[in-house]
Amino acid sequence: MKKIFISLAIISSSLFFASCDKMDLDLAPEDYFSSNTFWKNTDQVNGAMVGLHTQLRNAQNNLFLLGEIRGGTFRDGTSFTGTASLNYASQVIQDIRENNPGMSKWANLYGQIFHINNFIFQVEKADYLTPEKKSYFLGQAYGLRAFYYFHLYRTYGRVPLITEAKVAISTPTSAEEVFAGRSKTEKETLDLIKADIDKSIGSFNNDYTTLFQKAQWSLAASHMLKAEVYLWTAKVKTDNQAPTNTTADLQTAISSLETIIPKYNLLPKFNEIFSTASVAASKGNNEVIFAVRYQQGEAASAFSAFLYAPTDDLSGYVDDKGVAVGKDPLQVASSGTLLRNEYKFALYELYDKEDQRANATFMNFNKGNVHAVVLRKYLGTIVEGIRNYSDDFPIYRLADAYLLLAEAKNKLGQDPTQEIMTIRNRAYGTNAPLFVNGSFEANELAIFYERTKEFVAEGKRWYDLRRMQDASGNPLVFRQDLPLVGVLPNSDAQRHKLLWPIDKETLAADPLLTNDQNPGYPGT
Repeated sequence: MKKIFISLAIISSSLFFASCDKMDLDLAPEDYFSSNTFWKNTDQVNGAMVGLHTQLRNAQNNLFLLGEIRGGTFRDGTSFTGTASLNYASQVIQDIRENNPGMSKWANLYGQIFHINNFIFQVEKADYLTPEKKSYFLGQAYGLRAFYYFHLYRTYGRVPLITEAKVAISTPTSAEEVFAGRSKTEKETLDLIKADIDKSIGSFNNDYTTLFQKAQWSLAASHMLKAEVYLWTAKVKTDNQAPTNTTADLQTAISSLETIIPKYNLLPKFNEIFSTASVAASKGNNEVIFAVRYQQGEAASAFSAFLYAPTDDLSGYVDDKGVAVGKDPLQVASSGTLLRNEYKFALYELYDKEDQRANATFMNFNKGNVHAVVLRKYLGTIVEGIRNYSDDFPIYRLADAYLLLAEAKNKLGQDPTQEIMTIRNRAYGTNAPLFVNGSFEANELAIFYERTKEFVAEGKRWYDLRRMQDASGNPLVFRQDLPLVGVLPNSDAQRHKLLWPIDKETLAADPLLTNDQNPGYPGT
């Protein structure tokens, strides 16, 4: 495996947890690894692990863009009131190309990977740690590294595989010493991901302890990641070849999911998952498996940009029941919001009126021929008269495990009714529509629609479109004949967009990437 090098301008031994937004494949100062003041005791390692999760929070917006924005559910143009330009949609979906990649520098994730590599190096040689603590720390680190690489894999396919952090002790003599080209095959990337997951699960030694109210990586998170990875390899082409171990991979995914599910509980009502109004629905609640932590007074999320602006004129607008919404129905005036990202009304229309997820996820605005929604999830709470956007961002929760299990069962030809109805019954409260087991495609679409309505703004939509299939085994992302909302045209001119382009700056900076753009993008 090649080694990563980090820019001198942003790394120092005293700033282990600095922001890594400008990370490139460059050089690191020698004293970063030979610090005489750090990596000396358990408290410092604990602090380093907190730092790795702080960096995950710093990366959350990019991870959201990779998994959510490309899913086709975002409105483009201007906001429903016509007062603001919307940021995403068109540039990331219809216009993605080498000159407009939507994301640059490998989504800025190699800074996080570098710090994990250094963490592993330091912890493996730490004789001051008890065997139990060392093993748990390594379980977390390997799990986080696999998590980042899985995002990179699903985005770019072949990527640089960096598993060590190296000290720059001399002037490099070749490009190979400074840069890291892409893996030769997609399978090589997947093999690293699977190996890291196995190291993570093995290192945890069956210890399901969760820390910081589910805001640190755990054994359960590694099992969720394992289920995702093996479900992906059971269904999605690797190196343009159809899966060859579908049954075994599905059984592996099912085993991990069935290990997790009994350890957690769905909250009785969907709107409680993100609520801060009760103890049962507090951070790290019984449904959460792993989440990115936001905290009042510490860090706020960017979801205020998914709401109307306090200056928007909402007079004349009514909700789905015909009731006037009022001047500021969500009490956002104190937080100075500005609507920059808006979901399509067609997504809201997918919900039945009895589905409680609709109005727990969105607030509906209607005025004449104008029909729109703003995101109600992640509203946070009002503290001293100011709305604070401090909801945790869930990476994994129990509903995800149930629906992934339904998907795996369906691919094996088994009946997914129990898992689907578990989610529907919670969503409707009473009188949920009965699911009737049918063909593979009918079941797959039913599961897809449940996931679409369950996980809005949770970073899963694009990956679901790529992984989930029609009867012919093709990804749903091209099924424009179905009301899936925002899928790509089924044409040869669009098929390359399953993978993102590598930005021209990164291609130009690394000689090992010469002529190694993803197919379909050069010259576009």
